[in-house]
Amino acid sequence: MPSFLNKVASHILEENGTLLDRIIIVVPTRRAAFFVMQELANETTKAVMSPKVEAVDDFVESICTLEIEDPVHLFFELYETFKAIDPDVQFDRFMGWASVLLSDLDKIDQYLVNTNYLFDYLSEAKALTRWQENLPEGKTLKNSNGSKQYFSLFENIKTVYSTFRTRLLKNSKAYRGMAYRQLAEDVDNLLLQRTDYDKIYFAGFNAFTESEKTVVKALVKVGRAEVLWDTDEYYMSENTGVEAGKSLREYQKQKIFGAWNWTENNLMSSKKDITVYGVPNATLQTKVAGQLYAAMKKGDNPSEPVSTAIVLADENLLLPMLYSLDEGVTDLNITMGLSLRNSMLYTLIDSVFELQQNVVEFRNKSGRNIRIPKFNHKSINKVLNHPFIRHYEHAVLRPLLTDKTNTIIQETLWQITDGNRVYLSSDELMELGQGNALFKILFTHWPKNNSKLVIQTFYGLIDILREVYKEYKNALETEYLYLFYTLLKQFEQTLEDRPEVITLKTLRSFMFELIRQTRIPFSGEPISSLQILGMLETRALDFERIIILSVNEGILPQAKRQNSLIPFDAAHAVGLPTHQHQEAVMSYHFYRLLQRASEIHMLYTSTNDAPGGGEKSRFIQQVEFELAQYNPDIRIENKTVSFQTVASENLNEDVPKDAAMLQAIRNYLSGKGLYPTHLNELVRCSMQFYLKHIVGVQEADDVEEELGMDKIGTWLHASLENLDQAFFLQGKDPSNDQIKSVLREEFDRLFKGYITDLGLNKIYYEVGEQQILTFLNHQIKQTPRKKILAAEQPLRTELHLVLQNENTLVRIGGKIDRIELDETERTLYVMDYKTGSVELTGKQKVADPSRKEEIILTDPDRKAGYVRQLWMYEYLMYRKMQDENGLNIGGKTYEFGQYLIKSGFYSFRDPTNLIANPLELTEGLDAAHFIQKSERILTEILNNLLDPAIPFRKTEDLNVCTYCDFVGICGR
Repeated sequence: MPSFLNKVASHILEENGTLLDRIIIVVPTRRAAFFVMQELANETTKAVMSPKVEAVDDFVESICTLEIEDPVHLFFELYETFKAIDPDVQFDRFMGWASVLLSDLDKIDQYLVNTNYLFDYLSEAKALTRWQENLPEGKTLKNSNGSKQYFSLFENIKTVYSTFRTRLLKNSKAYRGMAYRQLAEDVDNLLLQRTDYDKIYFAGFNAFTESEKTVVKALVKVGRAEVLWDTDEYYMSENTGVEAGKSLREYQKQKIFGAWNWTENNLMSSKKDITVYGVPNATLQTKVAGQLYAAMKKGDNPSEPVSTAIVLADENLLLPMLYSLDEGVTDLNITMGLSLRNSMLYTLIDSVFELQQNVVEFRNKSGRNIRIPKFNHKSINKVLNHPFIRHYEHAVLRPLLTDKTNTIIQETLWQITDGNRVYLSSDELMELGQGNALFKILFTHWPKNNSKLVIQTFYGLIDILREVYKEYKNALETEYLYLFYTLLKQFEQTLEDRPEVITLKTLRSFMFELIRQTRIPFSGEPISSLQILGMLETRALDFERIIILSVNEGILPQAKRQNSLIPFDAAHAVGLPTHQHQEAVMSYHFYRLLQRASEIHMLYTSTNDAPGGGEKSRFIQQVEFELAQYNPDIRIENKTVSFQTVASENLNEDVPKDAAMLQAIRNYLSGKGLYPTHLNELVRCSMQFYLKHIVGVQEADDVEEELGMDKIGTWLHASLENLDQAFFLQGKDPSNDQIKSVLREEFDRLFKGYITDLGLNKIYYEVGEQQILTFLNHQIKQTPRKKILAAEQPLRTELHLVLQNENTLVRIGGKIDRIELDETERTLYVMDYKTGSVELTGKQKVADPSRKEEIILTDPDRKAGYVRQLWMYEYLMYRKMQDENGLNIGGKTYEFGQYLIKSGFYSFRDPTNLIANPLELTEGLDAAHFIQKSERILTEILNNLLDPAIPFRKTEDLNVCTYCDFVGICGR
């Protein structure tokens, strides 16, 4: 079946013979213009002068006397126009709707709207009259601030429209719609009086704008133009309910474009195999399309390739589509542009802006009132870990290494993590970067409103990245870099002409708007057998096979959004296109694509929870339930794509204890040894114990901005140890100022990177400080006071136990925060500090003789864990006194069996109370019996640990997993 453009070429040659040099052919797109030339070349047998073939935009621009301005200048020109009318307008806010306003002005001119009528229609008086008519009788509208702002907007737009056009005309510049309007309003002088052409052919159009219509009508009227339509009887006459023929039927009825050429009968007479695929998600559609094309290609004759189009209704699928094609597919052409926003370069630009925008200022600690800007560690990490910066490290920095193993980037990242450096100044980063050019470019602070420095930074970054691209060899990203360079140049020239101060936020939003509009045009072989196109690029082109993706309601056709400042009723009243017009246009493109195709594959996203998914397009349903009734040669098949479900085996996640594992456990017991916290982990979750102490998995180092409870605990423990050693053990009481001084010294020693001048950390610090002051002041005021004997006292012991019939060395240790003496009761108190609240197992529960050992042996409850910890401390004290013939502290010996050992907690949440251990393993002072009973319990626990029949397994209590470091490993 001949294509539409082949028919156009044959018709023009038939009418004009070889005299084509005075002919102009206008088509919707540049792609169509190329194919018209191809068809003309194929249809003629002799050398002839080529006609002028242009896309409609190029045709208009070549004739009108105005130069279409670039987007950068248009944005600034529009802002300055608006600023003259409303001096209070902020550039930041203006950028939010500038592109929408430009689009509206463009459409107003393209559709030759009577602006006086439009803005009169939108005026307050006329709008209130219309609205009043729709109100119930007796009801009236009341003025409000909101309505005043609403109407003032349109009054401003009216003034902006005329002023903006005047400013542009003064410099012979225009936006696209202006050029169309100028040609339409002066078609006699600009076009009809020209003698350098005889006839203009307009081919492949379906819905002219009013300006296009005016131009074409004027040319047809004087016999200097002909319109060649690509229409089908199905939507032109047989099924007039189809939106595709809406405008075309009106044109045919009005007879304003001369003789009607052509209407064919392809949709109702030609054989078509149509397959509809429901696909679970949008990206998977590209995989299906890639497999479909691979299967088609296998069945094709290589010498006679079949023209195939993959049409992307959602242009965001372009990259996934390219990656989904078989590696053997090399003969293809892409007629869509790839947005600069899809590049890795964009993510680097975004990261640099984020780095500079997230700067925090701190006062100089020397006392001078100077604010020092500092960068956040997250932003620094994001920039230095960017793939391009890593490539630069590999290509440029690593070859410079001599004896050092780390590059300046690795060293900087390590210093940030190791020192927990949350914020770093430019000077600190320059020092870490040893003055390297990369660090100077990335980490020079941008002062406020210095747009020139921002642009110079990106120029410097482009120079740096050139080294990366030499190594990287990615043509696409190289093209992106060039595009960004040209965009910067354009941006720089525009800023030089304008004194307006631009904030960093505005500069970023403006630059990103330009980046959003900037696309890389692919260069390929236009006559390739495979074409990848957007829906609009298919205009006037025909393919034997088509694969259309994203045929979903809301994508094809698009959702009913009025992306305009002009209300729907006003747009409808003055003839501006609405969503109804857009749906009709898209319907035509869809059906026209089907006209000459014999094999059609339509894919849609079938699941509701997938982006852009849920409902198949009405176009598919129209084909299934309407078109199929008119054409008996249409075969429709519906298929559903689903993920293959493979029955998964229930994997045993237990860790068995083989001979090597049992030996590792014995090595642990005889080496580092068992500590109270280890024992609690073993009872609560043996898998946690295994990962942490047998395998030795460590939590990844990370920079923490906020003080966690573990850090606060470390700080308060270290401070109390310092205070005990410096004051209480010397028989002195510290003052509040001395306590605060020790707290600050210890915090600065332990946590240099944390900021306590602001935010939650300031609150945490002040709360911790107050808790210690309350606790120590309460202790100082107590009468009688317990005597403090030791602080942070390490205790270790060794014992030989028969475990699983084998004599085993077991080391047990712990560190006691404070040992106190009550002389009157001849009791030594083993005390542990807790920063959080402490709740112990109830006295009634631990008083039950039958349950005491059970609590220690198997109870995973956190309350029982506290009791177990205190029991271990008591055991270690008794054992040390037994092993060393008494406890020797401060020149005095506390003999074994003469002193009772008790234990408890000081909780800083309740700093005035002592929380005593409710568990009494033995009655009264019976140290030997306590040791004997404790070692029997330990033997039972460790026998289970070394039992090969009891594997390490995850706990059933998910509450235990809440604060576990290994929750990711376990999949909890």
